[in-house]
Amino acid sequence: MISFFDVCRELAKALGDFSLGPLRHGMAFFKQRESLQEFLQLERLSKPQQPPTTATSTPPQHLVISCGDASGESHACRLVQEFKKANPGIRLEGFGGQKLQAQGVKIWEPLADLNVMGFKDVFKQLPLFLRCVFLFSRYLRSQQPDGILLVDYPGLHRHFIRIANRAKVPVVHYIAPQLWAWSPWRIRDFSRADALITILPFENDWYLKRGAKPVFVGHPLGDGLSNAAQEEAELPAEFSRSQTECWVGILPGSRRREIKENLPLLLQAAAALHHQNGRVRFVLPHLREPLFPLIEDILRTSPVEVLFAPGCFHRLIPELQAAWVTSGTAVLEVAAHQVPPVLVYRTTAIGAWLAKKWLSVPWIGGLNLMAGEELTPEFVGPQISPSALALSLSFLLEEENKATFLTKLAPLMPLFAEAGPASRIARILQPHWKSDKN
Repeated sequence: MISFFDVCRELAKALGDFSLGPLRHGMAFFKQRESLQEFLQLERLSKPQQPPTTATSTPPQHLVISCGDASGESHACRLVQEFKKANPGIRLEGFGGQKLQAQGVKIWEPLADLNVMGFKDVFKQLPLFLRCVFLFSRYLRSQQPDGILLVDYPGLHRHFIRIANRAKVPVVHYIAPQLWAWSPWRIRDFSRADALITILPFENDWYLKRGAKPVFVGHPLGDGLSNAAQEEAELPAEFSRSQTECWVGILPGSRRREIKENLPLLLQAAAALHHQNGRVRFVLPHLREPLFPLIEDILRTSPVEVLFAPGCFHRLIPELQAAWVTSGTAVLEVAAHQVPPVLVYRTTAIGAWLAKKWLSVPWIGGLNLMAGEELTPEFVGPQISPSALALSLSFLLEEENKATFLTKLAPLMPLFAEAGPASRIARILQPHWKSDKN
């Protein structure tokens, strides 16, 4: 009965949030300038929190884990490995996918394999999400685990945080949502978490000022980089490391829509750059096999020769001199290999207008947000000039300009390019679990 009540309560909460959305966004619009000024003044010198040098608590015996997409599942898998190092007999179950199941986690619903994203997909899968809320609530009431680890996926997990609070089970949310960029009113839900794990240094300052319990551990990208290239394909035979050639990367994104919107534009920019500098050659690495035919179709119409490197990414990036990168984690991945990126994201006129009027940040790229300045150029909007893209990347190819970029990048590298976040999290969180509080 309590679980059914939780489902009804959370559904009513979601409907209320939806109905109040226009009003809240309108208020955010009028506060945009104030929010922007606050963001620029946030503390950016935070260092990742380090775990105690000696064991202060016992490892948890029973945890519930939840992640709702492929990216979150990859982060969760690393944490599961760390939990098992501390306690090989730990009991783990919850929502995830095949990767977590292979790690020995009992999966209730394969949310991570479904990769539901966006309002339309969520609406179609509403019965599934209501079932997940019911399963989650019923399990907490009947089993009383030591704690709950929620990984990303804030839309669903904000409901789980409330349910965990009512069930008096410790809950930790890993990868704090970017409320500082938009929808700051959601802080009420996430401030209820016993710990809110942040991955960008300035997030701690923002969340602390709003009563949350943030813990900055560094970006999970660092853990993934250490062995990212091991399972990738070898470099294409046509790829030459000759000093007479200058390789520039074209990274059009990991989603079909991103590739359709951005790749033709980047090919025009490549043609413009090649016209200016005939020494430059272009390569397009990509890892998502289902998208290879689409990429190959677009490359057939390219006005300039581009080497396609299917199944290859991290092996090739270090060989580049610079790259055009569609916005996302790839910007940080390229920078982690000390390759200067130029951020490109083609969007609709409405999307560009909404971003300009509602976002509370001056940039969209993680690298610039961490630096507090435009360390790498950003081109966002419906009308992006190929010649401007060519000029911007050409600027970074000059040795003096690239050296300046690398100098400014150096102090940021420990924040996102070094391994360690997963192991730190597992040890830092031990005192938060219920078995350690009894």
